[in-house]
Amino acid sequence: MKRDYVVAALALLALVAVSVLTKPAPSTPPPTRASADFGYGGYRGWYELLRREGLRVGRFGEHHDALPAGRVDTLIVAFPGDGLPVLWNVAERDALRAWVRGGGRLVDIGLTPPAGKGDDKDERVFLDETNGEGGTLRGPWSALVAALSGRGNFRLVTAPHKHVETLLRDKAGMLVVRYRYGKGEVVGVSDAGFFENDALAHGDAARLAFLVAQPRRAGGLVAFDEAVRTDVAEKPWYRALTAPELVALALAALAGLLWLLYGIVPLGPPVRLRAPREPTSDEFIDAVAALYERARARDHARDALVADLRRTVARAPNTPEYRGFAERAAHAAMQPITDDAALVDVARLARTAREETIRATNPDRRLASPARRAGPRRRRR
Repeated sequence: MKRDYVVAALALLALVAVSVLTKPAPSTPPPTRASADFGYGGYRGWYELLRREGLRVGRFGEHHDALPAGRVDTLIVAFPGDGLPVLWNVAERDALRAWVRGGGRLVDIGLTPPAGKGDDKDERVFLDETNGEGGTLRGPWSALVAALSGRGNFRLVTAPHKHVETLLRDKAGMLVVRYRYGKGEVVGVSDAGFFENDALAHGDAARLAFLVAQPRRAGGLVAFDEAVRTDVAEKPWYRALTAPELVALALAALAGLLWLLYGIVPLGPPVRLRAPREPTSDEFIDAVAALYERARARDHARDALVADLRRTVARAPNTPEYRGFAERAAHAAMQPITDDAALVDVARLARTAREETIRATNPDRRLASPARRAGPRRRRR
């Protein structure tokens, strides 16, 4: 019986030992390097350090083509560790480069993931893995940053035929560099672990964090790039429109607003569909005369009457009377028509010439009545 208890106890001890020995070690999550992360791999300590030192700090959370030209002075870009999602492609890369060329200041920290074709274009420095030997820090910033732990195995290497200013280096290579890029400036840092929360309190890492984040102009905004961690606030629809499209939209909105106001607020006297009274004959004639005057209808009517008069005279016999009609026709064609009375005179002249021509060519026609010319069969009984 006692032997059974001993065997059971040994078996229980064996199970406990196996569970303890085979328990996997707790995995360390990759560093986020986010300015709002208080964890060991976050940058919240750096954010608070800069704010405590009196710098204007903020966060940038839009696509890089929305980078304001003058609002952000310095942009700090540090990608998260392996296994965490990132937002980085050719469009984001080109927009960031264009912003720096236009006068921005970029703090490029650690390794940048590939975006696609053209990654090596215009690059001044690259990361290269070394033996990681430390040694004494040298460079213009070494007087302020004398101790820096956790330097890693990567160092910055200058691209062929490119020149950069080395700010801090050790025996293994360059740690911090600076170079011009268009109108802007880039500060490159070899390792993003220098500024994580758990490393910021060791050595002179806090001094280095303050030095690299110094804006180019006093009071400039220093922004931490949160867009690379997919923490992006999509821009509103109207910011995706071009300038001509915005102008057209504004004109359409203004036209719609005026139409609504015209329907609500009368902008003039009401228009009556019917006249309050019928116009008199004199008013009608005056209106028609004014219409003719505006349309220059008198001159056209005069030309038509003169042409008819000339055709009539051309068919008439060559007598002094008809030669007089021809002279009066030529005179009427040269005189301007200033009123309706002058036009009526021309019309009367044309009618008189036509009647005289009819009498001259057919004297019996004026004597015969219409009923006689039609014949007895047309006469009513």
